[in-house]
Amino acid sequence: MKIPFRIFVLTFLFFDFFQPGQVFSQASNFFSENKYADYPIISLKENFLGNPIYFIEGKKIKASEVKAYMEIMPGDANDFMKNNTKAMTGSGLSLGGQLIVWGALGYAFANRDNLNNQIVRNWIIATTIGGIGAGVGRPMNRDGVRRINTLLNKHNYLIRQDDITKPYLTMDFRNNYLGEKIDIYDGPNLLNKSRLNQYMLEFPEFAEYMRKSQRNQNWSSALGIVGLASTAVFVGYILTPQIQSSTPSNILLPLTMANIGLSISGGVIRRAARNQTRQALMKFNFGDELVSY
Repeated sequence: MKIPFRIFVLTFLFFDFFQPGQVFSQASNFFSENKYADYPIISLKENFLGNPIYFIEGKKIKASEVKAYMEIMPGDANDFMKNNTKAMTGSGLSLGGQLIVWGALGYAFANRDNLNNQIVRNWIIATTIGGIGAGVGRPMNRDGVRRINTLLNKHNYLIRQDDITKPYLTMDFRNNYLGEKIDIYDGPNLLNKSRLNQYMLEFPEFAEYMRKSQRNQNWSSALGIVGLASTAVFVGYILTPQIQSSTPSNILLPLTMANIGLSISGGVIRRAARNQTRQALMKFNFGDELVSY
């Protein structure tokens, strides 16, 4: 009788001590849908270098704080941190490559009065190496930011889905021949221009941000056309026999400066368009809850 009695007592104590409500009370509270209403929406902005910056109610927060809020979906929280690291790493590689290109330009500019084949070769080699670094880093950064954008859209929808009474709009961006195209989606469906214009008429604050974004997208396309023409002239000159002569033409220096200037200004304008589009969609989806950064 003693053994069964002891087993009974131990069993009772086990279940009394390890009640699910006690052991998992913190996790249960964390995942409780009743708590979602207290979670703030999270805004994303790209800074001058293309790094993702996060805001809650207009105040900047750390990536680790974003991850803590996203732990309601642990897989998404882990993906967020991976893509944040990817975006930051890509930005670093891109910046490093651009610094090499600028350094090469400074080298050529310092020797502009006695530009010869050796100087031009060194300049082109350094510019090519820098261009490769930037070419690897830039897509890494863009892909990381795109995935972060998607994860935050999902998170914000999850915590506010009961309050959303109209379509939930999201965005994506992709390269085209003239630079970049921003696409807006209603759920899984690409939003057509007529429906977008209708929403802009119905929601003036949304329209205000979208018009700014559209102006910057138009400027981006115009700079893309000029950039293509400048690149074509640059490549055409590099491939001509004159580059092999003993006195290379000084046109190479202004062409390079023009290409770098167009690249920088185009990047700034495209980032501004993306940030303005994000703010427009956040204003459309969440109204006055959005605090502009």
